[in-house]
Amino acid sequence: MRKNYYDLGDGEIAAAIAASAFAIYSLEENAGSQYQTKTRGPVRPAEAGSRKAENKADAWEKAQTAKIRKRHDELLSALLAWENEKKMIAKQQMERRKNQLELAMKRNLQHYKNKLARIDHIAKGARTQAEEKRKYEESIVKEKSNKIRSTGNVSVKCFCF
Repeated sequence: MRKNYYDLGDGEIAAAIAASAFAIYSLEENAGSQYQTKTRGPVRPAEAGSRKAENKADAWEKAQTAKIRKRHDELLSALLAWENEKKMIAKQQMERRKNQLELAMKRNLQHYKNKLARIDHIAKGARTQAEEKRKYEESIVKEKSNKIRSTGNVSVKCFCF
């Protein structure tokens, strides 16, 4: 038959508890010196933990910095593309306006040449008419002078009112 531990007397329970406590104490003492050096020396585990935390923080910082730089580079490339596009459009507009101005200047020059040609034509016609009128008037004067020579009288026209 088995012995029931609850049937033990108070002295036996106390002795068993004391023996167990002593055994645990002695194990802790022997193993505790190693354990305590490991735990008493919190410098090394704490340094290792702080190094891990520091390495983790450094890695996080580098990752965040890389993300920021990548985003910044993308923004700069987008700005550069926008700037180049706007400059190209402005240059095309300037070239178009320049071509339009050159065309307008050519038209204006042609218009000017046409006006000069018309003025020259009109002036030439006026000169011709003036020359013809002069010749006509001179012929009249020659006729009158020939008549005066032949008759000897100067005809006077009288304008009486």
